[in-house]
Amino acid sequence: MQRRPAFLMLISLVLVALIGSSGAVSAHPNRAPDLAGITLAASITATPSLPACRYLDTKTRFRALSSWRKTLLDTRLRVGSKYRPKDLVSVGQANIGGSGLVRRIIIDDLQAMAKAARKAGRGIAVRSAYRSYSAQQGVFASWVSQSGYRQALKFSARPGHSEHQLGTTVDFRSASSQAAPWDYNDWATSRPGAWMKANAWKYGFVMSYPRGKTGKTCYGYEPWHYRYVGRALAKQIHDSGLTTREYLWRHFETR
Repeated sequence: MQRRPAFLMLISLVLVALIGSSGAVSAHPNRAPDLAGITLAASITATPSLPACRYLDTKTRFRALSSWRKTLLDTRLRVGSKYRPKDLVSVGQANIGGSGLVRRIIIDDLQAMAKAARKAGRGIAVRSAYRSYSAQQGVFASWVSQSGYRQALKFSARPGHSEHQLGTTVDFRSASSQAAPWDYNDWATSRPGAWMKANAWKYGFVMSYPRGKTGKTCYGYEPWHYRYVGRALAKQIHDSGLTTREYLWRHFETR
């Protein structure tokens, strides 16, 4: 039997659906069906492409503290200056070295991850954690003074655009050294950094800015910068092969 072209089959299915559901196609034998306004399902459900890395100040869609898993921050999207979690506690509660504040909701998994890293002989510590809007103003201004505005944009977020303001993001370092992770040639090749790259997602943490993905993430490679999204979502992001920005854009920001 001769096969019908795929396009004709698709059009037939669309027409059948219209006839059966809304009667939009006329039954008059001499009247052509009205196809105006018909949009194929693929066009309706297609996810808008990931925006280019422009420097805007658009409010992100999920700005409530309770939406911390879904909140997308990048060079375009931001939260306001008053965004501050109410449940900030010391990272010391997770029995991990270093200092800073994080949301209480990440403490259990942060503690479990730090314990597992120590057991593997790959001890980790905290270099930087929560930063308020005003603190990020200071950090960004410092980078601007050192490197110039255009260069600072490549590796430092403007205030309101930093994941650190969420209280669920941590810059890690090696527990055995006080050296900043960015002072290494590539912290991901150190024993603690390599362990984090392979295992952090199992505890709910995902690397926000992986190597070779600047066009997707809008920032340079930072193998020490991990954002907590919970174990279930971290696994989904890991398994998808997408960056955190891509995944949140596709599954939350555009829905």
